[in-house]
Parts: sequence; C-alpha cells; structure tokens
Amino acid sequence: MFKTIFLPLTIRLEAFTHLVPVPFAIYMASITQEYSINEWLLFLVLCITSGTLMVLGGCLWRYLTLRKLSNQFESLQLEKNKETYTIGSNSKAKELKLFLYRYPFYEGFIIIIRWFVGVGLIFFCTPFFDLYRPTLWTTFILYMVMIPPISFVAYYFITENAFRNLFKLPLIRPIAIEPNEIPKFDYFKRILISFFALAALPVTVLGYMLISSANGNLNVQNPSLQVLIIGIIFIFPLVFVAYLVAKAVRQGLGETSHILDELSKGNFSVVSMPSSGDDFGQQSFHLNRVIQQLNTMYTEIFTLNVGLESKVKERTMELENSLEEVKKLKFQQDGDYFLTHLLLKPLGKNQVSSELVSIDFFLRQKKKFEFKGKEYEIGGDLNIAHNVILQGKKFSVFVNSDAMGKSMQGAGGALVLGAVFQSIIERTYLSSATFNQSPERWLKNAFIEMHKIFEGFDGSMLVSLVIGLIEEETGFLYFINAEHPWLILYRDEKASFLENELSYRKLGTKGLNSGIFIKTFRLLPGDTIISGSDGRDDLLLFNEQNESNQRQINQDENLILSYVEQGKGELEPIFKVLTKNGEITDDLSLIRVYYKGNLDTVSNTDVSKSYQTAKKLVEVGNIDAAIDSLQKQILTQPITNKRFHKLLAKLHFKRKDYIEATEHAQVYLESHPYDLSFMELSSILLRKAGRLDQAIEIAERIRLREPKASKNTFHLIRLYLEKENQIRAREILTEWENQFPTELERTKKWKQILSLKFPNILI
Repeated sequence: MFKTIFLPLTIRLEAFTHLVPVPFAIYMASITQEYSINEWLLFLVLCITSGTLMVLGGCLWRYLTLRKLSNQFESLQLEKNKETYTIGSNSKAKELKLFLYRYPFYEGFIIIIRWFVGVGLIFFCTPFFDLYRPTLWTTFILYMVMIPPISFVAYYFITENAFRNLFKLPLIRPIAIEPNEIPKFDYFKRILISFFALAALPVTVLGYMLISSANGNLNVQNPSLQVLIIGIIFIFPLVFVAYLVAKAVRQGLGETSHILDELSKGNFSVVSMPSSGDDFGQQSFHLNRVIQQLNTMYTEIFTLNVGLESKVKERTMELENSLEEVKKLKFQQDGDYFLTHLLLKPLGKNQVSSELVSIDFFLRQKKKFEFKGKEYEIGGDLNIAHNVILQGKKFSVFVNSDAMGKSMQGAGGALVLGAVFQSIIERTYLSSATFNQSPERWLKNAFIEMHKIFEGFDGSMLVSLVIGLIEEETGFLYFINAEHPWLILYRDEKASFLENELSYRKLGTKGLNSGIFIKTFRLLPGDTIISGSDGRDDLLLFNEQNESNQRQINQDENLILSYVEQGKGELEPIFKVLTKNGEITDDLSLIRVYYKGNLDTVSNTDVSKSYQTAKKLVEVGNIDAAIDSLQKQILTQPITNKRFHKLLAKLHFKRKDYIEATEHAQVYLESHPYDLSFMELSSILLRKAGRLDQAIEIAERIRLREPKASKNTFHLIRLYLEKENQIRAREILTEWENQFPTELERTKKWKQILSLKFPNILI
C-alpha cells in the first residue's frame, strides 16, 4: 500500500506547489523587489534553500505517516490471514479507516504550515544577508493571504482522490462506521473555500501591484507580456481547482448511480461505502438503510415467489400449447401483483381502538387482477391508522397517502411508505425517548424520516399524503399535508376545507428545505374529518361526456364538498355519489375520522358562579381571596371546569409565585392544548420558575404550529441563550430571517432587545 500511495501522491502534491504558488511568488518578487544581480543570486539561494527544506520536511512527514499507516495495515492483514483476528483487531482496523477519512485534512493543514514556515524563514533571514527591504512586509502578508488557501484546496482534493481506492480494500471495506464518526466537509463549504481561494489570487496580485506602484517599486517593462504571464498563472489554478471539484462530484455521483443501478437490477446485496466526508459520503449511510429494508422485502417476496412459480408450472402444463407461454407470463405477473398485495395488506390496517375517536377506511385501487380465481386490486393508495401514547396521552394517528405511478410502481412506493411508518410506530411503542415527545415533535420527526427515505430515490418515487394526530380526550388535531388533497370538515351537515394553501411538496421531492410546521384544528363532539386521495377529484363527469365526444375530467376542486354533504359524511354513500356522477379514473382512498367526544359533559351552574365570583374578587384587587375561593372549589370538585386552573395560574403569576403558577398552567394545558396564547404565557412562567427545559419545549411546540409568531420565536432564542446554547439560538434566528425576510424592522427590534439582555452575546 505504501508503494502505491506515497510516490504518486507526493509527485502530484509537490508538482502543484511548483506549478502554481512558486511561480506566483517568483513573479511577484521579480516585478516589485529592487535587487542587484548579486543580491538576486543571494536571494535566489535563500529561496531555494528554504523551499528545499519545505519540500523535504513535507515529504519526510508524509513518508513517516504513510509508512506507519502501511505497517499497521500489513500487521492487521497478517492477523487476518493467520485467523488471529480479534475484536481488538477490528477496533484497530476501524481506527485505521477513520484515519483515512481525516488524512486529507492533515495534508491541507500541513501545507499551510509549510508555507508559513518557508516564507517566514526567508523573510526573517533577509536582514542577515542585507536583503531586507520594507516592502517585504507587504510581500509576506499578501503571500500568506494568496498562497495557503489555494494550496489547502488542492492538497485536500488531491489527497482525497488518491485515497478513494483504499476504502475498497477487503480489510477496510467491511468495517462499519457511523455517520457522526467521520469528519463532515460538505460541498457548501468546499465550494465556498475553493471560490475564496481562487478569488484571493487576483485580489492579492492586484492589491500588491497597486501598493508597489504607489510606492514606486513596480518594475514592469512590457505590460502586454505581464498581462499574458498573469493570465497564464491565473488560468492554471482556476482550471485545476475546477477540475478537482468537478471530478470529486462526478466520482460521488458515479458511486451513487452505481448503487442505484445495482438496485434496479435486483441486486440487494450491494453495499454503499462512503469514501469521503462530503454529501455523497453521508448519502451512502442513508442508501444502506434503504438497501437493508429493500433486501428484507425482496427476500420475503422471493421466498413466496419460489412456491408460486412451481404452482404456475403445474397449472400451465394443463393449458393448450398455443396459449402456454402467454398464460404463463400472465400468471407470473398476477403472482407478482398478488405478492405485493399480500405485503401491502398488513401495512394498511386500521388498528385504532378508542371510545372517543372512530376511524373508517375506504380503498378502491384502479388496477384489478385475478389470481387463483379471486379478484384483487393493487395501486399506490394506502390508509393506515394506529393508537400511540405520547407524554402519557392517548392519540389516534392516521395516514392517507398516494404514491406516484400506476399499479406496481405506485404499490412499490406504498410498500416503502407502509414499512417506514410501521417502523416509526414500533419505535414509538418501544422507545421511551420517542413516546415522551410532544405530538408536534413526533409528527415532525415522522414526516422528516419518511421524506428522507424517499429523497434517496432521487425523485423517481414520490408520495403525497396527509398524516394526522388526534388527542382523544380533547379532540385536538395535529396534521401535515404534503401536496395531498385538502382535508374536509363535515360539521352540522355542511362540508368545508380545513386548508386553503399548499404547505409542502410530495415526499421525496428534491429541495424540500423549508422549515417544517404543524397545522392544528380543534374538533368538536360530532365533527367528522374526511381525507381522500386525488381519485376523489379525477372524475370523468357523465354530463360533460354526453355533451361532447371528448373525455373531460372534472376541474372543480370544490365539487367534492357537495358529494360529502350528499353522502352525509359516510364513506360508502360518498363513493356511491361519486360513481353516480362520473367515472373514477384513478386510485381512490378515503379516511373518515369521527370524533365522538365527551358528550356527557354538562355545564355546572355552581362552577360557573364560583368562577364569576373569583373574577369579581380579582377586579376589586382581592387576589388572595380569589385564590382561596378557587382552590376550595378545586378540592371539592377536582375534575370540574379547567378554567379555574387557568385563572389560578394568572393570579399566582401576579403574586410572582411562579412555581405554583406553572403547576396550574400545566393542568389547564393538558385539557386545552389549543390555547396557544396561554401556551406562550406558560413558557414565560416556566422560565421565571427556572424550568428552562420545559419552557423551551413549549416554545418549540408553539414554533412548530405558528412559525410566524415573532414574540415566541425571540422568546425561544432568549431561552436558548439563557441555557448557553448559542448555536441553537443562532439557528433559530437564521431560520427566521430566511423565512421572513420582509420582517426586517421587527427582527432589528428584537435583536436590540436581546443584545440589551445579553450584552456579551453576538446575535
């Protein structure tokens, strides 16, 4: 390994040094320094000596480092050949692999040190040889601005490219690593540093020449020749660095494309191995997770398919010879459809059990097929419903989705979505860290996880969906709509849309970088929510078809509202109304969520009188008497109107009894999660009570629901600053400025307030 790496790498690195930075240095010195011939010869000897020491020092460091690396590799290889490979050896191999990821950074930083030492040595030795000139200070400073950045970029990319094949060695390739164990150097930073390095060259040269010209030190005899020389010197690093960046991108894309090509051929045993710390290296970890899931599904399908193939052969032997091949292929195709149908069936179950929330499914896929004398259907629509426990509260979660494509293509997307969502549900059941999340956080994390999985398919598999969480005790609905038809509210025999604007593109859409926020709605007892795929709108209307010979699809998105009203909010009647008025041209899936609520709850006259009495006491300034009255009422009827706790929280807040106020605020919010303004007050109470973590949690929940709430946003920034988490505070401020660039005055105002509160923090 040492022989194949050291010499080629050294030649490439040192060749770049002597083709770009050294000519720069020589040229700039030749046109700005006034030396006699003897002084130039002496100066040249000094430069050659220093440069030789730089080269020898760098080569010696590289030789010792790579020799040590090679010895460790050979030692581990011998252990493996002798079957003495232990857990400790595996740990050494992992350390060796991680060192390969870090080594390009070492080369980049070493070349910067070499230039500082080499040029600095020349500068500090000039007085001893009577070569010192005051202009050398400007030369030294501008050299250090101009040369180290371009050298770092070139050395890093050259070394990274030379080390890529080492990750394919049998001793290193199987070693498993985690994404957070390798240094991350994404393309945003790479391109930014590369542009800076390239921009530094002309800026420093121009500045150097202007300074030298102003001081009378510029020695330019032939301007045209100088322009040609400078142009040649500039073009080479520009082309070379552009080539290095483009080559790194091409190699990353090539590796990813190779993996996807193998997957498209059905090779699910392929492994994506990251060979760098860039975006493609991070993408390899996600690809491996997808490959593992696909490999599991493929194994199950293959196992079932083997048995079915034998049955297909038995049946096709009884058919006539002229139809044998045709029917065999047809049967195999239907078998694949059936297997996919079997895989989808357990994923699309309604597993909600609740006395307060009722969920019903309706599913009609466009693709029909017959297998073993029975008719089945397959498509990209999928309905899912489960119960989950979050923060000790019972929720009903539902998903209504529509995967892009017809029959098998759509079913593949539905299969991936169902498997991913099932794993999220199982993790919620088993992980304490998950079921202790707030509903907003759980919903956001689930949405991001599903989006990241589909993003790995590079736009070839997209899914629209509505995912919702209903808190059963309060009927409070949290939901996210990813380019899916809008939710419909059926209340008092009237249907209306819950939404009026597009929030997110389909799962898997590239460039989905906007902040995730949660929509909410409070359901009242007797309310019904209807969610459906775009099959509900894609109708070939009979009346329009009769008026003309052309097939005309429904273009009125509000038409579904009248159909829901005609169907009384029930799925089967809605379907009958749809088929009566037109032909359904796409997969159709519907979910009906009916909130029964606590209908037995009645208002208590005595409770209302007690509440009004307490309010009158507050109005006359007798806060203590109001508190005593409310607390007595709570003790006698602890499960009565929760408004008592809200008023008690505000009264204790006035008395600056923050701890007691937070206790009442939490009791109130458990039954009133929709009271957003009181949530903001609760976060302030918790901060004043010193419970910063809980204050942050509530403020984050508000931010997920209302990202435009400026006071809450800057309150959250303040909380993180008090927790000394400056990184998160800056992240939130940056997201606010990016999402709401028009709120400049408000942002400026809050920055001033925060700077007064935290004078030592740079906002």
